[in-house]
This record gives sequence, structure tokens and C-alpha cells, in this order.
Amino acid sequence: MAIAFTLKKMATAFSLAWKKEANWTSPPVYLVYSLARPLAGAMLIWLMATVAGRPQMYLLPAWFSLAAFQIVPAVLGGTSWAVLEDRERYQMLKYVYLAPGSAIPYLSGHALARTVQSLFGAVALSMLGACALGLRPPEFHPLLLAAALVLGVTLLLFLGLALAGASLHFARHGHFMTESIGGVFMLFSTAIFPVDVLPFWVRPICYASPVTWWLELVRRSLGLRFGNVLPQIPTATILGILTASCAACIFLGFAGWAAGERKAKWKGLLDTTT
Repeated sequence: MAIAFTLKKMATAFSLAWKKEANWTSPPVYLVYSLARPLAGAMLIWLMATVAGRPQMYLLPAWFSLAAFQIVPAVLGGTSWAVLEDRERYQMLKYVYLAPGSAIPYLSGHALARTVQSLFGAVALSMLGACALGLRPPEFHPLLLAAALVLGVTLLLFLGLALAGASLHFARHGHFMTESIGGVFMLFSTAIFPVDVLPFWVRPICYASPVTWWLELVRRSLGLRFGNVLPQIPTATILGILTASCAACIFLGFAGWAAGERKAKWKGLLDTTT
């Protein structure tokens, strides 16, 4: 009964978030809006690889890494955006707390809606690379890709939940925090540069990032090598590290949200507008 109620609440939040994100304009305009940023970033990568004179060696894994990375800011920002929008713009967050049950399914539904929308950009970017630039992965392992997506979305969802707990204490412009964190992940998680070319003092940050291992597993599912360091690690080890990272992110997400929510209730921030 409790599981059914939670799933129903998530489905309702998913539907609401989808309508908020997709119904503000006509479908053609929304399609252009959704694809403009990932396509611009991908073309910059293409220019970098072309100028360097080694397009296939760098461009093939980097292109699909960037395509998969579109999911990261969408999931991370989904929960915190829901907190800030519902509190500041719609002034509905307090009513979410008046409804039965926890706010976590509601926030998760918002994040999953943004995840599905980001998948369109990831698929479009992959198809553009394959059809227009001839960037075709040498292999395809669907089960490994499915496992990577499930683990990746789960750990990002709970990291976003911890950020949502912090967002309860931010002003209306707090969404810049999640965008900044997404940029940090892009730089230090092998979305653009392999570990080999990063400075030595940066590499521990790269190894500590769960997104690094997630992107590596996505590349493994497509038979791609990015650099010379991570490809030497067995796939089973990558999968184990990603699973452990997912468990740690789940704990961090619940703990971060509970701490932020408890303090926000004590300060009366749930219905405060800035």
C-alpha cells in the first residue's frame, strides 16, 4: 500500500513537471531549445579534435561521453529546481508538505521528468554523430548500458536530493549552484578530457567522482576507450566501484535531505520567498 502510494505520488509529480517543462511553447521551439546547448557543446568538441589533427582518436569517445553527460545536470538540478520553483515562483511548496507522505517522491518525480527530457538530447546527439560525422561505436552491449543508466540515474538522483536539502536554505537564484556543480563534474569526470591529460593534483578528484566511473561504464558498453588509464581497469571492477558509489550516494542523499529539511522547518523557510 505504501509503495503504491509512493509510486502514484511520483507519477503525479512526473506528469506535473513534464507539463511545466514542455508546455510553455510549441513543440518545434521546444525541440530547438532542448537541443541547442548539447549541440553547441558537441560542435566545440568537434572543432577541438579537428584542430588537434586526431579527430577519431579523441572525438569518438568524447562525443558519446558528452552525449551521456547531458543526463547529469538534468538529474542533479531536477530536485533543487523543484524546491526553488515551487517555493519562490509558484509558492506551492508548503502545500506539498500539507499533502500526505514525504516530499521525496514528489521531488524524485520532477527529477525523472527532466531525466527523460535530457535523454532526447543524448539520443539526438548520438544520432547526429553517427549519421553526420560517421562516429559509430565499434561495439554495443545493451545489458551493460542498461545497468550503467540505472546506477547512474540512481546515484545522481540522490546526489540531487542532497542538493535539494541545501536549496531549502538558498534564495531564488540558488539554481546557479546546481549548474556550477554540473560544470565541475563535466571538467573533472572525463566528459571532455581523459584522466591522462589532467594535472596530477586533479586526478584524485577525478577518481573520487562517481560520474567518472559512470561515464567509463557507458563507454565500455559502446566498446570505446578514452585515454590509457581507465581502460586498463577491468569492467567488473568499474561496475563494483559504481555500485558502491551508488550506495554511498543513496546514504548521502537521505542524510543531506533530512538535515536540510529539518533545519528549514525549524527556521520556517518552507513558505519563505526571497
